[in-house]
Amino acid sequence: MFRFLHWYWLLLIPVIIYIFFKTQGQGQLKFSSLQLFEDTGIKKTYKHKIGKYLILIGLILLVVALARPQSGERLKNIKKEGLDIVLTLDVSESMRSVDFDPNRLEVAKKVANNFITKRPTDRLGLVIFSGTAYTRIPLTLDHNILERSLEKITTSDVNQEGTAIGMGISIAVNRLKKSDAESKVIILLTDGENNAGQINPTTAAGLAQEMDIKVYTIGVGSNETILPVEVMGQTRYRKYEGGLDEELLTDIAQQTGGKYFRAKDKDALQEIFNKINKLEKTEFKDNNYFQYHELAYGFIKAALLFILVGIFLDRYLFLKIP
Repeated sequence: MFRFLHWYWLLLIPVIIYIFFKTQGQGQLKFSSLQLFEDTGIKKTYKHKIGKYLILIGLILLVVALARPQSGERLKNIKKEGLDIVLTLDVSESMRSVDFDPNRLEVAKKVANNFITKRPTDRLGLVIFSGTAYTRIPLTLDHNILERSLEKITTSDVNQEGTAIGMGISIAVNRLKKSDAESKVIILLTDGENNAGQINPTTAAGLAQEMDIKVYTIGVGSNETILPVEVMGQTRYRKYEGGLDEELLTDIAQQTGGKYFRAKDKDALQEIFNKINKLEKTEFKDNNYFQYHELAYGFIKAALLFILVGIFLDRYLFLKIP
């Protein structure tokens, strides 16, 4: 099945075509005769129009992309095995520590992305937190959107300093409270101790316990936090000892029936996600629905190519003779 999600943008196409042909020939230098050009061996040519037509095609393709073309397939009564999982990621400044290469946050994003690709039948969501927390992506089976959002995360995405572990858990619990899945899981990854937010982590863990939500906690980072700092145009490094509250993370996991893990390097973090990936799965059944795939990106790439080639031909290659 094919559709345009925002079909009304297509109404611009005839307008663009009308304006294009309306403006052809305007603003050109007029000659009473082309005999002088013909006498010099220069023949009249229409090659100069190729560039303009390529630009026109590019603009039409951009409009098509705005209309959100999508292809879909009908999925009917398919039984799936899966969990509802919310990845809860610490994006505080300490996640910029370079004890992981290139830093803790980038490694966490990469490993989490690998985890997502191994859970194709699960609904996954994404919560990020620093001094406060918010839902980045609600529970979804569209893992492409989740992966693209995860890739763009930076430590500046939450404009409040600190580490609000309790807030991160409570927002994730809120995402899962209406879930009808038999198994609900929060994977909390942090490198700090709770020092911000309006909700105590123990209280948040209690809410998760009441709703039968397991919380798997991951303490990430070595025993030393190493943060890059710009000083007089040069990069210097400041080192800090400790900062990870392993006791709190252990208590949260035990209270909710989960487990606490410690990752001191990239390989350890990958192994932790591999272990979580082996969680027992539960079966649920979907009703009929269409699964759509975005096609706009291909149209955008083609449009840019047509426009760039068209501009080159129109401005630099062909001699225009009216």
